[in-house]
Amino acid sequence: MNRGFGMITALLVLTIAFCVSGTVMSKEKSDYAQENEMYAALEDEFLVRARTVLENEGYRDSGVTLTWTREGGGERSYLVEIHHRGIDGLDEEGRERLSENLRNGVLGGKTLIISYI
Repeated sequence: MNRGFGMITALLVLTIAFCVSGTVMSKEKSDYAQENEMYAALEDEFLVRARTVLENEGYRDSGVTLTWTREGGGERSYLVEIHHRGIDGLDEEGRERLSENLRNGVLGGKTLIISYI
């Protein structure tokens, strides 16, 4: 009788622990999903703005690729690749001016590396 009671108690404790951990994991997934939705909206807004800046500078139909990585503390850093043949003709000062125009905006607080391909 004592052995059966101990097994039932252990089973109940494991079931409760499993349910509690499932609840905690569900909350973390929800927070992570909300964070991803927020970043996705910011990234979409940045891409629209970047394409507008490039078009205003005379680089219509430029390809813009935005890639992010998550740092150890949870901060994201971004790599923006601009694909347009006309940018090859720019000198270093022109590229830097274009980069500054692209940096000013939505993702201003984040690390942003701009590469021209």
